[in-house]
Amino acid sequence: MEHSLFPTETKLKFYIERLIYGVVIAMPLQPMVGDVLLWLAIGIAFIDLVRRRNLSLPTGWLSWTVMLFVLWTGVSAALSDNAQWALTSWFYQIIAGGGIYYLVRTYISTPKQWRYFLQCVLGTAILVCFIGVYEYIFVPNQHINEWVDATQFPKLMRRMSSTLMNPNLLGAYLLMILSVSISYLLVYWKGLTNKILSKAYKKQIYMMIPVALILFVTLLLTYSRGIWISFGAMVIYWGIFVERRLLLSLLAVPIILYFYDGEIAARLWSIFQGHDTSADLRWALWDSTMYIVRENPIWGIGWNTFYLVYPDYNYYIQGPNVLMYHAHNLYLNMLAEIGIPGLISFITVLLGHVITSIRLQGDVFRKAASIGVGALAVGVLVSGLSDFELYSHQVTITFWLLMGWVGAFVKAQQKATIINHN
Repeated sequence: MEHSLFPTETKLKFYIERLIYGVVIAMPLQPMVGDVLLWLAIGIAFIDLVRRRNLSLPTGWLSWTVMLFVLWTGVSAALSDNAQWALTSWFYQIIAGGGIYYLVRTYISTPKQWRYFLQCVLGTAILVCFIGVYEYIFVPNQHINEWVDATQFPKLMRRMSSTLMNPNLLGAYLLMILSVSISYLLVYWKGLTNKILSKAYKKQIYMMIPVALILFVTLLLTYSRGIWISFGAMVIYWGIFVERRLLLSLLAVPIILYFYDGEIAARLWSIFQGHDTSADLRWALWDSTMYIVRENPIWGIGWNTFYLVYPDYNYYIQGPNVLMYHAHNLYLNMLAEIGIPGLISFITVLLGHVITSIRLQGDVFRKAASIGVGALAVGVLVSGLSDFELYSHQVTITFWLLMGWVGAFVKAQQKATIINHN
């Protein structure tokens, strides 16, 4: 009999699976706890690989796209003028993101595990919303002056940030979760109305409706204009690929803006006016960032070193105490930090998962997931036009674990295809 200090392969997988669920729950709530669980899971997974003598190159082209992105970002960091900081940031964010991608893709491999995973994701998001509501009502907002132009929005006194510590980051996190939850709601609802699905799915629809509503209301209370636009783009995506009648809901936006005179309407109208300091700052920031890109087009300046390099290019606000942690634009930030090949590799990862998921065969659960990853891609790419939320460790880990979830579906289909051919 094997000694308890040396658990069997089955026990190792059991531990890893539970640790993955722990990361899903802890990372949005308390990232330090999430990191401990993540690295513990990676360590046990390495032991599992060694014991099974399964240390090999990535399987499938999707895994290769992720591997190439991780490797290129690492080389870029090593060549940076601020290599020590860049490599530390690369390890903390990119290696961790690639690690959670691998863990979910490899160890969340059965329909039962996929459903547990989804329940953890949605349940945690609801808890984040409830914490945000409590803080929104009872906790003084210490950073409101940093997040709102008071002269442009005198009525806006609160923006919800919850455990993400920043309303824009909370909005990005909720946008990712909404891409999944609403996709399931729409696919299940359409299947039920077309009598493709049995009435047993009614219960799941009824459970998903309040979840989506809570997430959506919280998203509104972040007052993040870029996230609102991204959600609108996701609605267009759902309208094209799931339910055309959903496009009619966009007609309600101008009607609400006309009759409703409140903080949400003021923020939406400001998108078309462009006279607040946030918009002005972004234009100057993007212009300065282009000089960084022109001087470092291939290797970039190194991951997460933007705030160290930007002061040398900042003509808009001259001052050594002005810190700008990222370019407030996904495309420009990645071009600056990891170069043109780095941005191309990231887009390849994102679109590769979307294209592959479309070709997935299986039950309605996987069909809804394929719609969800498409909505996630739309949300990330559109919100990336005005911000770089993947700068956040919590947001980037959420992104990679959702990518890994789709990767798990693809890997399961590949395995089934091999078995059938044999």
